[in-house]
Amino acid sequence: MLATRNQDKKKPKGRPTIADARRLSKAVTVKFSKTDYETLRTRSRKANRRLAEYIRESALRSEVVQPRTEADMKEYRTLVGLANNLNQLTKMAHQDSIIYLYSPIDKLLGEITDVIREYKQGTNKKKK
Repeated sequence: MLATRNQDKKKPKGRPTIADARRLSKAVTVKFSKTDYETLRTRSRKANRRLAEYIRESALRSEVVQPRTEADMKEYRTLVGLANNLNQLTKMAHQDSIIYLYSPIDKLLGEITDVIREYKQGTNKKKK
């Protein structure tokens, strides 16, 4: 009877099991140049993390920048064109009196404001 009591109270041996959601089961091979690798090692040491932990946390917490869409590029080209017009008007303002340039400057300012407003509305839609 004493022998069976001791067997019933035995503690499980070995490492406790990890939940499936937390278990690391997939590996990804990533290659770095020597300088990039040393930079990562230095950063991981500063963060007091192992290199694999540092890379994993960096990959999961960082935000990937989306490539520019065709609409974004169109708005960018429009802004560049408006900036060129503004530079030309500034040059003319230095050569002539600024009073004659009030109307073109006001019109250009309205166009720039419209493009910025469209860009902000497009950016807000992408975030949602």
